[in-house]
Amino acid sequence: MKQKFLIFLIGILLNACSTTFKENKHMENRFFKILTPIQWQCFEKERVFLGSELDQQDGFIHLSFHHQWKQIWQKFFNGDECYLLEIDGGTLRPDFLKIEANRPGGEEYPHYYGNILLSSVTAHQLIKK
Repeated sequence: MKQKFLIFLIGILLNACSTTFKENKHMENRFFKILTPIQWQCFEKERVFLGSELDQQDGFIHLSFHHQWKQIWQKFFNGDECYLLEIDGGTLRPDFLKIEANRPGGEEYPHYYGNILLSSVTAHQLIKK
């Protein structure tokens, strides 16, 4: 009897977690990061990304949603040759991932308060003008 009750309770908890995830309009399974060629080479070699200089200064890794990466590339990288990384959100620790605006009332972006492993990168491509 206790075992059936525990299974029932676990089912309710899993369903509640799943519903919360689906209802969050910002949660996606993939995020994007733009790196300079040198940053990408270091990431490949070290197999872990600790963040760019700006990321480290801000205390989190700046990521973007699919619809945001091009604007970020043009604004912060001047459209220079870079690598666009696609990151599997399912491999990131959910408690380290925050969807936040960089300034009050601004557009929301994914911020990751941890390091990213190379195994989290599902695709990468060279982007240039």
